[in-house]
Amino acid sequence: MTTKIANNAPATTRKSTTTTPEAQKQAWEGVLNSAVDRMNEPEIKGSLQYLGEGRINTVKEKVQGEMEAFLKSNPNASADDVKSHAESTTKKHETNAMFQKMRDDNFFGKLMSRRKELLKDMWGE
Repeated sequence: MTTKIANNAPATTRKSTTTTPEAQKQAWEGVLNSAVDRMNEPEIKGSLQYLGEGRINTVKEKVQGEMEAFLKSNPNASADDVKSHAESTTKKHETNAMFQKMRDDNFFGKLMSRRKELLKDMWGE
């Protein structure tokens, strides 16, 4: 025969699923800091994958705002839940920033190509 533990069971037999706000904040900040460190690695900084300080700061602000809203709506979330949500949120905003960078790079590449074309037409080079 198995015994079920009800919510009114003594505290010693019940599992605590609540996490302190400090632990929740540490969970998502750890994920964000590791993502920022990964974006600022020396190998990436010199390549086309580097987002730039402005985009990285934007990603940080968006993740921070979204995680604070998540914690307000889920005050009893476990550290694992917070960490998994932080990972998905960070990946989402990092991917969006990468797409924006690709769009901007493509636009400026076409702009410079057109500039060279116009200079060639104007000066006959």
